[in-house]
Amino acid sequence: MRTCVILLSAILLAPSILLAQETAAPKAEIFGGYSYLRNNNNGFNGWTGQGTVNLSRYFGITAQLDGNYRSAISFSPLPGITASANQQFYDFLVGPTATARFGKNAVFAHALFGAARSSLSGVVGLPLIGDLSTPLKSATGFAMDFGGGVDIGVTPRFAIRAVQIDYLHTQLSSFDALSTGFFNGIGGHQNSFRYSAGVVFRF
Repeated sequence: MRTCVILLSAILLAPSILLAQETAAPKAEIFGGYSYLRNNNNGFNGWTGQGTVNLSRYFGITAQLDGNYRSAISFSPLPGITASANQQFYDFLVGPTATARFGKNAVFAHALFGAARSSLSGVVGLPLIGDLSTPLKSATGFAMDFGGGVDIGVTPRFAIRAVQIDYLHTQLSSFDALSTGFFNGIGGHQNSFRYSAGVVFRF
């Protein structure tokens, strides 16, 4: 009888014990690192920065800022002189994030919404003078981002974001997208994918 009471008590108390051992969610998390954007067979290298305020253990609000760059075309018309068309792509996004935590590690998914800006500039490189750049065309439109990733905890305050993969949907007109080098098909929208990795600081 005594053994049955002990076993029953252990079973009833187990969920409470497990919940008590769960690591509390940090109040905020800051992520920064490398970003690779793929759009219509074109690859963009860049950076990403993200801040998340956790409202609970499983739910938070995230703001993300990204910058990605590529050389659309480059050539040398004369010895020592170079000319290129460079593209810059930025987006600022905000939205909810859902997170499952396993000790120091975490798996998350988010849905972010905001704006994207695509720009094209011309650059001429001259001997002794260096690079001279001038803006050629820029366009701004709606953007939304659906994705998620995995954080590998090193300490309670520091983690490595091994992977973050996002589907990025932007709405630029065909003319704006084509004239700024950000284009994949006829229509007022573009579909891209982005890979990010870096470090996470938890507070």
